Amino acid sequence: MDFGGSQLDTQQPCGRPVRLPIVALLTAIVMTVGCRMTAEQTIRKVATVASWGQRDVIDVKPRKSPIALPARNWFAKAPQPSPRTEQLLRKFNVLEQYQNDPDSVIAWLRKLVAQSPVMQEVHALAELSQQQARWSLQRGNRGRAIRMYSAALQHSYQFLFAPQLDVERNAYDPQFRSMCDIYNQSLESLLRVVCDNGTFVPGQSMTVEDDQQEIEFEVRINGRWENERFEKFELVGDYQTRGFENEYRTYGLGVPLIAVRERHAAQTPVEKYYPPDLTLALTAFCHFENSVPNQSPLTEDSGATVKHRAVLTLYDPLENPTIETHAKTVPLQSDTTTPLAYHLDDPLLNTGVLATASLLNAETTEKIHGMYMLEPYDPNKIPVVMVHGLWSSPVTWAHMFNDLRANGDIHKNYQFWFYSYSTAQPFWVSAMRMRQDLIRIREELDPQGYSKSLDQMVLVGHSMGGLISKMQTISSGDRFWRHVSDVPIDSLKADRDTIDRVRNVFFFEPVSAVKRVVTIASPFSGSEFANGTARWFSHKFFTLPSFQTSDFEKLISQNPNAFADPDLLTARTSVDSLSVDSPMIEELRLSTASDEVTFNNIIGRLPKKKVLAKGASEGSDGIVSVESARNDHCESEVFVPEEHSHVHQHAACIYEVQRILLANLANLHRIEGRTIPVIPFAEGQGQSQQALPSIQPSVSPVHVADQVVPVVPADSSSRRR
Repeated sequence: MDFGGSQLDTQQPCGRPVRLPIVALLTAIVMTVGCRMTAEQTIRKVATVASWGQRDVIDVKPRKSPIALPARNWFAKAPQPSPRTEQLLRKFNVLEQYQNDPDSVIAWLRKLVAQSPVMQEVHALAELSQQQARWSLQRGNRGRAIRMYSAALQHSYQFLFAPQLDVERNAYDPQFRSMCDIYNQSLESLLRVVCDNGTFVPGQSMTVEDDQQEIEFEVRINGRWENERFEKFELVGDYQTRGFENEYRTYGLGVPLIAVRERHAAQTPVEKYYPPDLTLALTAFCHFENSVPNQSPLTEDSGATVKHRAVLTLYDPLENPTIETHAKTVPLQSDTTTPLAYHLDDPLLNTGVLATASLLNAETTEKIHGMYMLEPYDPNKIPVVMVHGLWSSPVTWAHMFNDLRANGDIHKNYQFWFYSYSTAQPFWVSAMRMRQDLIRIREELDPQGYSKSLDQMVLVGHSMGGLISKMQTISSGDRFWRHVSDVPIDSLKADRDTIDRVRNVFFFEPVSAVKRVVTIASPFSGSEFANGTARWFSHKFFTLPSFQTSDFEKLISQNPNAFADPDLLTARTSVDSLSVDSPMIEELRLSTASDEVTFNNIIGRLPKKKVLAKGASEGSDGIVSVESARNDHCESEVFVPEEHSHVHQHAACIYEVQRILLANLANLHRIEGRTIPVIPFAEGQGQSQQALPSIQPSVSPVHVADQVVPVVPADSSSRRR
């Protein structure tokens, strides 16, 4: 929740400062001249203009390959064998011959391995093949490079899986890891060829060939995406990510891919919840049915065409961190952060224009809002619905989503949904829309009500999103309506549609599927920054939904003197609704949620040195005071030393959400309780006001500086940048 009337600079999703006047002006101008375009086209045009000269919050950039520098390549020296391979060549008295005629030595080694494979010889064959492949690519001989990469891939696979070598194979020998690298690098180089050619199509066979080499791959997808179609594939290794604090990778065999899903006409209820150009993390693994490759010559002058068959399977590493092959468990190499960054590397998401457009004109962005999924719907996983705050968008959750799904227990048991809404309208109107969307998606995805997981929804709301989330858990009675009118709603003169719209806003019951709500920096008693200046600004520049203006104005004109505060129907914006004087926010604060719902609260509280730097009052996050953010009906309450716009992106907040989700699973008996080691927080960081043991069967609270601190394990797969 950021108020332009009180701050010139505001932190947009994921942390880059954007000046409100500039973005707002661009948005207003292009939305005016682009009135004949669709809303998305208009907003994208603004985003493109706004992105000029700015550094993206999260992006991916192509890596520079040394092979792309031809002048440098021509002066490069030929590759030299490793000391152990050089020793093997010296033992056979072919070291000098290899330096003069490498193909003849490689062909001789291949025959030697075919007769009786020995670990050192197979290693040398794979290593030399890969070195010659790289050298050929540098010298511009693409055909020879493909042939040599194929040999390196096959013989590294033989080294790792051939039953004849089981006795010799030693996972503690550095050669073993070097073979894993050769396998991965050779497969990646071959995939780069087929991806560039556009012949990489799951469900079909593809062939990579030149005048002497032919490799036929049968391409398959294993797991939850096996029936999907993809526009293209990119290699993770070709990109470097910028913007994420943590990059999540695992190490093993296979080539991490960025898969761009193809958007198609809705055939299932879930299709409409996938965003355009959704990118997925996949890992390609090449399996040879016979772990000993075909014994065919590889020399330039053999005149024979070497044919190979292999199965190239694409796995979802989040679902399949390991695979079974040749009676061995193989960990897959993976990267889940780069594909996410690839999806978010979009001016519409990175500039804050979408958030600004939603703030300025609720009507224009109406079709963009709703529920979004970045992973396939799974009826066996509990939905975690993330709700952004004022002047924000779902991309603000990128850091938390990236960290949370890297935890195995969380990914196995939860699915993350993201809710987008216009932040111009009062929070009670947005709550009505979200309530309808939650009920609708529950009915569409599971009309028979078979899924028990869908009835255990967790809502995570930041700032105004926390208020909207709490609104999903209470019964209104006529308490909210009494602030609008003393006249029973059914006694008003109006058409039935208008009455029904008003009724949906002010009369409601809890969403039965919601069982837990996590609120982050939410102004339960309003914010002092929703002052007269900010409210004046919102009245001048915010465009509210038509039903809140024209329809409701008609209702007021047909019922004079029936409304104590007509502005609650027509003129109230989101900024008005967050004022400390707002009767609705006071009513929400006093409302008690259903007994079936558990609350957890996270509060931003700036350290004294930051308070002075930002001109904020003590005991606040710069926007919302600690007193306003307190929730008397929560199970745990934790302070995070961060400003309002970034509380939900702070490591302490993310770990607290992780702790809550794990404790929730333990309470539901979906994971076993266990003791979690201490994470040392500095004094004043991550302190908990209350941390009830009853909600933490999987964690052990500890005392630090006379405060009860819930502790959560750091994920060992993360890499701090």
